[in-house]
Amino acid sequence: MTTTQILTPAQLQEHIDRLPRMDIAHLPTPLEEMPRLTERLGGPKIWIKREDMTGLAFGGNKARHYEFEMPHVQNEGYDVMINIMDYHSNNARMTAAAANKIGMRYILVLKNAANRNVQGNLLINKILGAELHLLDEYQSGDAGGYATRLKEELEAEGHKPYLIQDHLFPRIVGMVGFVQAGIEMREQIEDANLKNVHIIGVAGRSLCGLIIAAKVMGLDWKFTGVTVNYDVPLEGYVFDHNKDIQKILDLPVTFEKSDMRVLDQYIGEGYGVMTAEVAEAIHIAAQTDAIILDPNYTGTTMAALIDQVEQGGFDNDETVIFIHTGGLPAVFTFAEQLANFKQQS
Repeated sequence: MTTTQILTPAQLQEHIDRLPRMDIAHLPTPLEEMPRLTERLGGPKIWIKREDMTGLAFGGNKARHYEFEMPHVQNEGYDVMINIMDYHSNNARMTAAAANKIGMRYILVLKNAANRNVQGNLLINKILGAELHLLDEYQSGDAGGYATRLKEELEAEGHKPYLIQDHLFPRIVGMVGFVQAGIEMREQIEDANLKNVHIIGVAGRSLCGLIIAAKVMGLDWKFTGVTVNYDVPLEGYVFDHNKDIQKILDLPVTFEKSDMRVLDQYIGEGYGVMTAEVAEAIHIAAQTDAIILDPNYTGTTMAALIDQVEQGGFDNDETVIFIHTGGLPAVFTFAEQLANFKQQS
């Protein structure tokens, strides 16, 4: 994965630094070896990038996103944020925390949330003071319309609301944050003298940001993305925005679909429905290297990593780096299922 227009890390940093930014995340996050999981699987060496340790309301990859998004929202003069998410969304929680950091009112429209146990991310949202609208299944079918009506009511009251789903910047800011993370990881990978790097993570904006960083700096990292949702096609979610991120950072190259091997066979019944393989992967990571994963994102990605190692999907001379994107409160949403899960012998 190379390009004839190579930027040094310092040059790439200059492109990123043109955007307004505030300190939210605890950076750099650690890059650690997982020796016991490596030994158990008997394949390539496995390392982990600890984006669960970014520090913002239980941490997660989106802390990097909001370092750029919050100044953007504030500088444009908005005075209230509106977000539409699923009831156990990590995005919902971390947006609430980031909004508090800048003292902005936050209205959260949660799909499929009515009559749910107040646990996991939903509990944290309440503690953070988000103004919650808990939609039932019928209302969730028109969550966008519901949020738009809230926006119009606020505008009539003289507010300037920022409905996240109406804007382009939130769709690309996660990539910006992980172009920055790519610079950070390059230094860590060099310091640890890791070779033949193969990065695996959720197929989404964070991974695309790392791909851009690698291509711009002329690194030969490989990438595998794991899909976790049937309802969010990667075309509209990330691939259609490859030129947008290139433009906003004024870069010589961007990511393409061919830069990422996509694995879509680990979703199971759908987003938010934990498979037995995911539950097994969560227990394995915890009982080898004391890493806690969530049932929606990182657990699914770890299930894919384990299966791919067992099936020969990675070369043994590769260094596999697992991107831990956080999501830890979701563990408690699935408490009963995880507590009653019977591991394979």
